[in-house]
Amino acid sequence: MIGNVTWLGLADVMLRSGTVAILMLLVAHLLFRLGRGSVVTAALVFCVTGIVEAAINVSPEVVDLDLSELTIMSLQQIHFVALWIFVKVLFDDRFKWGPRCFVPLIFAVPLTMGAALLPGLGGTIFRGLLVAYDVGLFIVLIRWALTDEASDLVSARRTFRRALAFSVPPFSLVVFLTTLFERDGQLTSILCTSYSAVYFLMAIGFGFWMTSAKKQMLLRPEPGEPRAAQEAELTAADRIELDRVIKAVDGGLYLEPGLTIGGLGDLLAIPEHRLRRLINKGLGYRNFAAFVNDYRIEEAKRRLADPKMAREQIVSHAFSLGYASLAPFNRAFRERVGISPTEYREQVLSDAVTGTSLAS
Repeated sequence: MIGNVTWLGLADVMLRSGTVAILMLLVAHLLFRLGRGSVVTAALVFCVTGIVEAAINVSPEVVDLDLSELTIMSLQQIHFVALWIFVKVLFDDRFKWGPRCFVPLIFAVPLTMGAALLPGLGGTIFRGLLVAYDVGLFIVLIRWALTDEASDLVSARRTFRRALAFSVPPFSLVVFLTTLFERDGQLTSILCTSYSAVYFLMAIGFGFWMTSAKKQMLLRPEPGEPRAAQEAELTAADRIELDRVIKAVDGGLYLEPGLTIGGLGDLLAIPEHRLRRLINKGLGYRNFAAFVNDYRIEEAKRRLADPKMAREQIVSHAFSLGYASLAPFNRAFRERVGISPTEYREQVLSDAVTGTSLAS
């Protein structure tokens, strides 16, 4: 219902209207300016749930939406999970939709219902569990943002990692905690206006970043498609340096344990920021680990197909190829070949014995 509007309430409505307008512009941008893909889909869901989030906590002195506590908490939780999924999709170049993507919702549903519906001590316990659960989600989210930042070759995504880690999760958590423990289920006018002001500023920043970011960041090739190099953006000097990089890595540098982009840059006397650009623009890689792993897995396939090395332990290959343990080697091999190293060796050696020689 509409009440007597104060200047504070009017400011709240104006800020929220601006936030909704920006997010709607982003939705249109994602729908009509970019193609379909997992990152775009996740960004759409995040923006749409953000619109809902901006609307449901409007100052009660302006509009009383008369929403139940369960409705408000559920909508907020959906928005946080949408943020979690968006970050997961954005930072994982090999992401695929599956049941595991929605595991956070499976845990959030009973916690939210218990927090909103149970009276007394039971409700308080579930509220505390829900807060702890959200803290855990945000810790995972920040870890994703900061992990492998140095090896991320997409400059716009690296910028977003830092902004995300130090702004969105803490702000969202404060908003959720404040709303969660509001006894009457409504935020005060001051809190509403303060929240909408910060949310508006964050929407401007997110909108500017989204609309100025290169398509390369939000769109990625499907599995099996070749990487899209952008050699036209490289100068003659860039191509000379890129040739040095390729020759050095071809010469065996990829076998160095713990090789990082900073370490490679030091060895070749190429500044790290320039080396990122060379590998990203010249070779089409979005992540330094993927660049190194491609070399390592090709060498692994050669060794596994060699009859003279048929008795060599898989873990020995992993260590000699620069991996710190067997698990990351198995994971990288399966991602690129589709089967485990053991299965691959058995297949190619069996083919060699029968004379079909199908190793590729």
